[in-house]
Amino acid sequence: MTRLTTKLLFFAATFWIQTAVFAAVCFGETDTKSPETGLLDAPEPIPGVSPGDTLWMIVKVIVFLILIIGIFFIIMKVISQQKNKFLSGRTLRSLGGLPLGPNKSIQIVEIGHSLYIVGVAENIQLLEKINDDAEVAYITEMMANGTAFTGPSFESLGGFMKKLRNKPPAEEEMEVAASFQQVFQNKMQHMTDRKKIMEEMLKQENNSDRLNDKS
Repeated sequence: MTRLTTKLLFFAATFWIQTAVFAAVCFGETDTKSPETGLLDAPEPIPGVSPGDTLWMIVKVIVFLILIIGIFFIIMKVISQQKNKFLSGRTLRSLGGLPLGPNKSIQIVEIGHSLYIVGVAENIQLLEKINDDAEVAYITEMMANGTAFTGPSFESLGGFMKKLRNKPPAEEEMEVAASFQQVFQNKMQHMTDRKKIMEEMLKQENNSDRLNDKS
């Protein structure tokens, strides 16, 4: 956008200079050299054209140039506003991504008011879904402040993924307690099964002894 504006302004300035020179040549006064003295004679005025007309022509060129530049900036501003409205109204857009290797990357996609973190390789796999409004706003702002086309840096996205994987301490303690309880129950069940097996073996052995005694 900036390069295009600079080129257009340069073109407009060049056009104005050429127009001013053309007006000076067409409506100006020509000098002739005297064959007797070899000096420049006084310029002969062109019939029907005065120096005031030439100056007025240059002023009109400048005014028209200013109007053209002003209209150009107004059009560019309107286009920029329309583009921002279009982007804000989109329900699906890609915020950026991080390449991890050949044909492998992590992408952050905004759908409605939610963010989806997907892994792209031979197939597309959903890694995380974010519904929290504060988290969505934070990530969107972080991506907007990053590089426009290459997405966030490896450190920022890597830290973000690490943050997503790290759970709150209370939730982590609950999971540890649940895991310990599950292991404890498994051990107790295993001991109960072993006790039943031992009792069954002793019972069978007693029955065998009784049969031997009877015989």
